[in-house]
Amino acid sequence: MFPLTFALDFAGDRPSPTADRGEKKNYAQRLSNHLAQAVADGLRPRYPSITPDAHGVGQEAQVDVAKGRKRLDVKALDPTLGLILCVSIKTYSFQDYSPTTGRLGRWTKNIVRNDHELRGEAMVLHQRQPYSVLVGVMFEPWSTCEDGDPTKTSDIGKSSFAHHVTTLSKRAGRGKRPVVGSTERAWVDLGAEDTRYDLFEKVFIGLYEPDGPYRGDVRFFDVEDAPPRNGRPAERSLLHFDQFLDVVHAEVERRNRFAPSWSEPDDED
Repeated sequence: MFPLTFALDFAGDRPSPTADRGEKKNYAQRLSNHLAQAVADGLRPRYPSITPDAHGVGQEAQVDVAKGRKRLDVKALDPTLGLILCVSIKTYSFQDYSPTTGRLGRWTKNIVRNDHELRGEAMVLHQRQPYSVLVGVMFEPWSTCEDGDPTKTSDIGKSSFAHHVTTLSKRAGRGKRPVVGSTERAWVDLGAEDTRYDLFEKVFIGLYEPDGPYRGDVRFFDVEDAPPRNGRPAERSLLHFDQFLDVVHAEVERRNRFAPSWSEPDDED
């Protein structure tokens, strides 16, 4: 059984891209809820109180923000530190469709809206709780990698996946500033003192198989990495589900590693 198989099964049959907007919206909400459950279940050994809980209680649980309350997909709270981790789930499940022309397009129509939603989430959460770690995940089918045209040099020639990465890459990287001119990936660690409240600590695209024998298999691509202009990213650049969970946990540990350490007392003390 692959990591997302249950989420896809419980979401029900996926409507056609030409289906009614309401039908597609309802499916997207069901899928998002079940994906949140899958991510929470994967992180639960490290965060026992994470929501949604093992029985699905706490879907879109709320947390205090600067102005009222904010619904979160996956959240982990510490009784002393408050919100330590939030994973925001987004989905892009349907190829773009124009009712006017009756034609199917690419997978790019809603990505700017998704970016704006992530920006709003980051702002309201980080302004109130700057030490929290926010991770965004856009789940989308592998088909988004395969709709570009390598023969075209214009912007439309790149795949929808490449477009998603370049759009969402500016939403990632809070707490770090890259060192300009470095030949390696290096950055200055600002941690929670970073005043860019509109950024997530990490953003990934989760590429999954929606059908067939590998239904539910998923790989995660870090949007801070360079994507291929066309086609699927190389396997070496992708994370399996367990590796993705490890990276998320490591980000929380990095944010909270500055806890005080104590020296050993002298024998006479």
